[in-house]
Amino acid sequence: MRIVYKNFPLRNHKQANLAALYTLAAGNQGMYNEMHKKIMGRYTELKNNEHLPLELASELGLNVNQLKADIKDPVLQNQINTEVSELRSTKLRLAVPKFLINGEETNLRALQQKVTEILSKTN
Repeated sequence: MRIVYKNFPLRNHKQANLAALYTLAAGNQGMYNEMHKKIMGRYTELKNNEHLPLELASELGLNVNQLKADIKDPVLQNQINTEVSELRSTKLRLAVPKFLINGEETNLRALQQKVTEILSKTN
């Protein structure tokens, strides 16, 4: 099983794209999952605090100056744009979070059941 995160910042969330950039930039320091979890855990605060990702980066011990530099890398924005285009081209419902199993949209419960099933076979 392979789990892949794709970025789909919501247009109506003014900080969503910036949060996606910070998450990808944290990945450059090996902390993508940690930053993603922190941001998603406090996403409601993000709308009114554009500096929240930097605060979270500090909590994670990331190099904040490097993070600020990395979010300006056009490669990161291009990755987000590509992932948004990929989702839009699928005809799937444009909402997040989005869960797919073998390319088919599913819900969190079905995803959890599939993961449990696979893990039980490996033990």
